[in-house]
Amino acid sequence: MIEQLAFAPRLLIASDFDGTLAEIVEDPDLATPLARSKTALEGLAGLQGTTVAIVSGRRRSQLTERFDDPGFILIGEHGIDHGEPTGPDTPPLTLARELVDAAARATPGAWVEHKARGVGFHYRAVPDPEQVLDDLRRSGGAIPGIQIMESKKILEFTDSPLNKGMALVALKESLGVDRVLFMGDDVTDETAFAALGESDVGVHVGSGPTLAGVIVPTPSALADLLERLLAARAGAFPTSSGLRQGPALT
Repeated sequence: MIEQLAFAPRLLIASDFDGTLAEIVEDPDLATPLARSKTALEGLAGLQGTTVAIVSGRRRSQLTERFDDPGFILIGEHGIDHGEPTGPDTPPLTLARELVDAAARATPGAWVEHKARGVGFHYRAVPDPEQVLDDLRRSGGAIPGIQIMESKKILEFTDSPLNKGMALVALKESLGVDRVLFMGDDVTDETAFAALGESDVGVHVGSGPTLAGVIVPTPSALADLLERLLAARAGAFPTSSGLRQGPALT
Protein backbone atom coordinates (compact mmCIF):
# COMPACT_ATOMS: atom_id res chain seq x y z
CA MET A 1 0.00 0.00 0.00
CA ILE A 2 2.77 2.45 0.90
CA GLU A 3 4.79 1.68 -2.22
CA GLN A 4 1.73 2.40 -4.37
CA LEU A 5 1.83 5.99 -3.14
CA ALA A 6 5.27 6.35 -4.72
CA PHE A 7 3.78 6.57 -8.20
CA ALA A 8 1.16 9.26 -7.49
CA PRO A 9 1.86 12.21 -9.83
CA ARG A 10 1.11 14.70 -7.05
CA LEU A 11 1.52 13.43 -3.51
CA LEU A 12 0.89 15.16 -0.19
CA ILE A 13 2.72 13.68 2.82
CA ALA A 14 1.36 15.13 6.05
CA SER A 15 2.21 14.19 9.61
CA ASP A 16 1.64 14.94 13.24
CA PHE A 17 4.78 15.59 15.30
CA ASP A 18 4.79 14.32 18.91
CA GLY A 19 4.46 10.56 19.16
CA THR A 20 4.72 10.27 15.37
CA LEU A 21 7.90 11.86 14.06
CA ALA A 22 9.24 12.22 17.61
CA GLU A 23 9.13 10.02 20.68
CA ILE A 24 6.91 11.17 23.55
CA VAL A 25 9.13 12.65 26.29
CA GLU A 26 8.41 13.99 29.77
CA ASP A 27 9.54 17.51 28.83
CA PRO A 28 7.90 18.54 25.51
CA ASP A 29 10.57 21.19 24.98
CA LEU A 30 13.11 18.38 24.54
CA ALA A 31 11.16 16.55 21.83
CA THR A 32 12.98 16.38 18.50
CA PRO A 33 12.13 14.58 15.26
CA LEU A 34 13.88 11.27 14.71
CA ALA A 35 16.84 11.92 12.44
CA ARG A 36 15.83 9.16 10.03
CA SER A 37 12.28 10.47 9.68
CA LYS A 38 13.42 14.06 9.19
CA THR A 39 15.99 13.04 6.58
CA ALA A 40 13.44 10.92 4.71
CA LEU A 41 10.88 13.73 4.69
CA GLU A 42 13.49 16.20 3.44
CA GLY A 43 14.39 13.77 0.66
CA LEU A 44 10.74 13.37 -0.27
CA ALA A 45 10.15 17.12 -0.26
CA GLY A 46 12.97 17.47 -2.79
CA LEU A 47 11.21 15.26 -5.33
CA GLN A 48 8.94 16.65 -8.03
CA GLY A 49 5.24 16.47 -7.34
CA THR A 50 5.76 15.91 -3.61
CA THR A 51 4.68 18.19 -0.77
CA VAL A 52 5.47 17.63 2.90
CA ALA A 53 3.34 19.19 5.65
CA ILE A 54 3.58 19.00 9.44
CA VAL A 55 0.16 19.42 11.07
CA SER A 56 0.56 19.48 14.84
CA GLY A 57 -1.15 20.59 18.01
CA ARG A 58 1.98 22.54 18.87
CA ARG A 59 2.39 26.22 18.18
CA ARG A 60 3.75 26.83 14.69
CA SER A 61 6.80 28.62 16.15
CA GLN A 62 7.77 25.37 17.86
CA LEU A 63 7.59 23.55 14.55
CA THR A 64 9.83 26.07 12.82
CA GLU A 65 12.45 25.43 15.52
CA ARG A 66 12.51 21.73 14.62
CA PHE A 67 11.98 21.71 10.85
CA ASP A 68 14.21 24.03 8.85
CA ASP A 69 13.44 22.76 5.35
CA PRO A 70 11.93 25.75 3.49
CA GLY A 71 9.82 23.39 1.41
CA PHE A 72 7.83 22.08 4.38
CA ILE A 73 4.36 23.43 5.10
CA LEU A 74 4.05 23.94 8.86
CA ILE A 75 0.61 24.20 10.49
CA GLY A 76 0.19 24.49 14.23
CA GLU A 77 -2.62 24.27 16.78
CA HIS A 78 -4.48 21.43 15.09
CA GLY A 79 -4.90 23.32 11.81
CA ILE A 80 -5.43 26.81 13.21
CA ASP A 81 -1.98 28.42 13.06
CA HIS A 82 -0.64 28.97 9.54
CA GLY A 83 1.72 31.74 10.60
CA GLU A 84 -0.65 34.66 10.13
CA PRO A 85 -1.99 36.79 13.02
CA THR A 86 -5.09 35.21 14.54
CA GLY A 87 -6.52 38.30 16.24
CA PRO A 88 -7.27 39.07 19.89
CA ASP A 89 -8.82 36.64 22.33
CA THR A 90 -12.58 36.28 22.29
CA PRO A 91 -14.36 36.54 25.68
CA PRO A 92 -14.94 32.75 25.75
CA LEU A 93 -11.23 32.09 25.22
CA THR A 94 -10.33 34.56 27.96
CA LEU A 95 -12.61 32.65 30.35
CA ALA A 96 -11.07 29.34 29.29
CA ARG A 97 -7.56 30.65 29.93
CA GLU A 98 -8.55 31.81 33.41
CA LEU A 99 -10.18 28.44 34.12
CA VAL A 100 -7.11 26.44 33.10
CA ASP A 101 -4.69 28.77 34.88
CA ALA A 102 -6.64 28.37 38.12
CA ALA A 103 -6.81 24.58 37.77
CA ALA A 104 -3.06 24.34 37.18
CA ARG A 105 -2.26 26.50 40.21
CA ALA A 106 -4.32 24.11 42.36
CA THR A 107 -2.89 20.91 40.82
CA PRO A 108 0.71 19.88 41.64
CA GLY A 109 2.51 18.63 38.55
CA ALA A 110 0.19 20.34 36.06
CA TRP A 111 1.25 23.13 33.75
CA VAL A 112 -0.44 25.39 31.23
CA GLU A 113 0.37 25.99 27.58
CA HIS A 114 -1.11 29.16 26.14
CA LYS A 115 -1.55 29.17 22.37
CA ALA A 116 -2.78 31.75 19.89
CA ARG A 117 -6.32 30.38 19.80
CA GLY A 118 -6.36 28.00 22.72
CA VAL A 119 -5.01 26.84 26.04
CA GLY A 120 -3.81 23.40 27.09
CA PHE A 121 -3.83 21.75 30.52
CA HIS A 122 -0.87 19.34 30.68
CA TYR A 123 -1.26 16.60 33.27
CA ARG A 124 1.39 13.97 32.42
CA ALA A 125 3.07 14.55 35.80
CA VAL A 126 -0.18 14.65 37.81
CA PRO A 127 -0.53 11.43 39.87
CA ASP A 128 -4.34 11.29 39.95
CA PRO A 129 -5.81 13.75 37.44
CA GLU A 130 -9.35 12.41 36.95
CA GLN A 131 -11.15 14.77 39.33
CA VAL A 132 -9.54 17.93 37.99
CA LEU A 133 -10.12 16.76 34.42
CA ASP A 134 -13.79 16.11 35.11
CA ASP A 135 -14.09 19.58 36.66
CA LEU A 136 -12.38 21.19 33.68
CA ARG A 137 -14.52 19.34 31.16
CA ARG A 138 -17.69 20.38 32.97
CA SER A 139 -16.68 24.02 33.47
CA GLY A 140 -15.08 24.43 30.05
CA GLY A 141 -18.02 22.76 28.35
CA ALA A 142 -20.32 25.36 29.90
CA ILE A 143 -18.49 28.23 28.15
CA PRO A 144 -20.38 29.03 24.92
CA GLY A 145 -18.15 28.94 21.85
CA ILE A 146 -15.41 26.81 23.43
CA GLN A 147 -14.40 23.48 21.92
CA ILE A 148 -12.67 20.81 24.05
CA MET A 149 -10.01 18.56 22.53
CA GLU A 150 -8.71 15.45 24.26
CA SER A 151 -5.08 14.61 23.50
CA LYS A 152 -2.51 12.38 25.16
CA LYS A 153 -2.07 13.86 28.65
CA ILE A 154 -3.36 17.23 27.44
CA LEU A 155 -6.83 18.73 27.72
CA GLU A 156 -7.20 21.67 25.33
CA PHE A 157 -9.76 24.45 25.01
CA THR A 158 -10.12 26.57 21.88
CA ASP A 159 -12.55 29.05 20.37
CA SER A 160 -11.79 27.80 16.86
CA PRO A 161 -13.95 25.20 15.06
CA LEU A 162 -10.98 23.99 12.98
CA ASN A 163 -9.30 20.61 13.31
CA LYS A 164 -6.63 18.57 11.55
CA GLY A 165 -9.13 16.95 9.22
CA MET A 166 -10.33 20.31 7.95
CA ALA A 167 -6.74 21.48 7.53
CA LEU A 168 -5.89 18.37 5.53
CA VAL A 169 -8.89 18.79 3.24
CA ALA A 170 -7.94 22.43 2.60
CA LEU A 171 -4.36 21.43 1.80
CA LYS A 172 -5.46 18.69 -0.56
CA GLU A 173 -7.75 21.05 -2.46
CA SER A 174 -5.32 23.98 -2.62
CA LEU A 175 -2.43 21.80 -3.82
CA GLY A 176 -4.50 19.75 -6.23
CA VAL A 177 -2.81 16.51 -5.18
CA ASP A 178 -3.83 13.05 -6.36
CA ARG A 179 -3.15 11.14 -3.16
CA VAL A 180 -2.44 11.84 0.51
CA LEU A 181 -0.41 10.05 3.16
CA PHE A 182 -1.27 11.19 6.68
CA MET A 183 0.50 9.93 9.81
CA GLY A 184 -0.48 10.47 13.43
CA ASP A 185 -0.74 8.88 16.85
CA ASP A 186 -3.32 10.81 18.86
CA VAL A 187 -7.07 11.17 19.18
CA THR A 188 -6.89 14.55 17.45
CA ASP A 189 -5.39 12.85 14.38
CA GLU A 190 -8.55 10.81 13.88
CA THR A 191 -10.26 13.80 12.25
CA ALA A 192 -7.55 13.69 9.58
CA PHE A 193 -7.88 9.94 9.08
CA ALA A 194 -11.64 10.44 8.70
CA ALA A 195 -11.05 13.04 5.98
CA LEU A 196 -8.92 10.77 3.78
CA GLY A 197 -10.27 9.56 0.45
CA GLU A 198 -10.34 6.00 -0.87
CA SER A 199 -6.97 6.33 -2.61
CA ASP A 200 -5.30 8.01 0.38
CA VAL A 201 -3.42 6.23 3.17
CA GLY A 202 -3.55 6.82 6.91
CA VAL A 203 -0.87 5.49 9.25
CA HIS A 204 -1.50 5.30 12.99
CA VAL A 205 1.53 5.11 15.27
CA GLY A 206 0.99 3.08 18.44
CA SER A 207 -1.95 1.12 19.81
CA GLY A 208 -5.61 1.89 20.32
CA PRO A 209 -8.66 2.20 18.06
CA THR A 210 -8.12 4.16 14.85
CA LEU A 211 -9.62 4.88 11.44
CA ALA A 212 -6.19 4.56 9.82
CA GLY A 213 -5.66 1.69 7.41
CA VAL A 214 -2.06 1.07 8.46
CA ILE A 215 -0.73 0.70 12.00
CA VAL A 216 2.92 0.79 13.06
CA PRO A 217 4.05 0.33 16.67
CA THR A 218 6.56 3.15 17.16
CA PRO A 219 8.00 6.33 15.62
CA SER A 220 11.05 4.26 14.69
CA ALA A 221 8.85 1.89 12.70
CA LEU A 222 7.34 4.92 10.97
CA ALA A 223 10.86 6.02 10.02
CA ASP A 224 11.28 2.62 8.33
CA LEU A 225 8.11 3.24 6.35
CA LEU A 226 9.21 6.73 5.27
CA GLU A 227 12.56 5.40 4.12
CA ARG A 228 10.78 2.75 2.04
CA LEU A 229 8.59 5.42 0.48
CA LEU A 230 11.58 7.64 -0.30
CA ALA A 231 13.46 4.79 -1.96
CA ALA A 232 10.46 3.88 -4.11
CA ARG A 233 9.50 7.44 -5.07
CA ALA A 234 13.08 8.56 -5.75
CA GLY A 235 13.32 5.93 -8.43
CA ALA A 236 10.19 7.20 -10.14
CA PHE A 237 10.51 10.99 -9.86
CA PRO A 238 13.36 13.44 -10.37
CA THR A 239 14.38 15.94 -7.75
CA SER A 240 13.00 19.47 -7.88
CA SER A 241 16.31 20.58 -9.42
CA GLY A 242 15.56 18.42 -12.44
CA LEU A 243 18.26 15.85 -11.68
CA ARG A 244 17.10 12.31 -11.08
CA GLN A 245 17.86 11.14 -7.58
CA GLY A 246 19.39 7.69 -7.42
CA PRO A 247 18.30 5.16 -4.84
CA ALA A 248 19.16 6.65 -1.47
CA LEU A 249 18.47 3.46 0.43
CA THR A 250 18.98 -0.22 -0.03
